[in-house]
Amino acid sequence: MNNLLRRFAVVATFALSAGLASPLTAQWGLALDLQRSAYGGGAKDTTSGGPGGSFRPGNTRAATLRLERRLGRATVGLGARYVRAAIVLDAEDIYFGLRGEFSALEALPEFRVRVARSNRGAALELYGGAVIGVWMFSDLGARVVPGATAGVAGEFPIFARLTASLRIGGSVLRTVFRDGELPPELVLRTMRRSEISFGLRYGR
Repeated sequence: MNNLLRRFAVVATFALSAGLASPLTAQWGLALDLQRSAYGGGAKDTTSGGPGGSFRPGNTRAATLRLERRLGRATVGLGARYVRAAIVLDAEDIYFGLRGEFSALEALPEFRVRVARSNRGAALELYGGAVIGVWMFSDLGARVVPGATAGVAGEFPIFARLTASLRIGGSVLRTVFRDGELPPELVLRTMRRSEISFGLRYGR
C-alpha cells in the first residue's frame, strides 16, 4: 500500500508540474459527484463453520467536491468527500444496523487518462488514486483509514463548459476497526468499497 501511494504521488507531482510549466494548455475545472457506496470486509466472524458474518460500515451515500487540472488527455485532481454510515452486522440469518455511528472526511488525490472520445465530445476515462480518510466513531474516537481507488468514468457535454459524468469504481481500504475494539471472534479484514456516482463538472 505504501509503495502504491508513493508511486501515485510521483506521477501526480510530475503531471501537475508539467501543467504549471505550460499554462496555455492546462485547464482548471470544478466537479461535484454524488455517490452510492457499498462496503465489504471490516471484520469477519471466524467461529462458525459456514461463511460467517461481517461487521462493517453500512451502504451509504456520499458527496465529493473535486478541483481538477487538465493536461491534454490527462487530468490531475484533488477531491474532498464527506460520508456518514451505519455500523452493520451482516450474517446469514441476521442483518442489524446502528445508524449514524460513523462519519468520515476523505482526501482523494486522483490521476485520470482519457482512452476514447466521440465526435460529440463524450469521453471515456480511466482513473486511479489514493484515499486518505479520517473516520470518526461516535464512542471510540477518530482513526486514519488509508487506501487506494480505481475505476472508469464517462463524461457527457451539456453546455460549453458544463459536463455530466458517470463513474463506476472501487476502493480497497484499511479496516475502520482497531485491535481490541471488537469481540475476539471477529477478525479484522481489509475493507472493500464499490460505488457508482453521478456528477457535474464546470470548466474547460
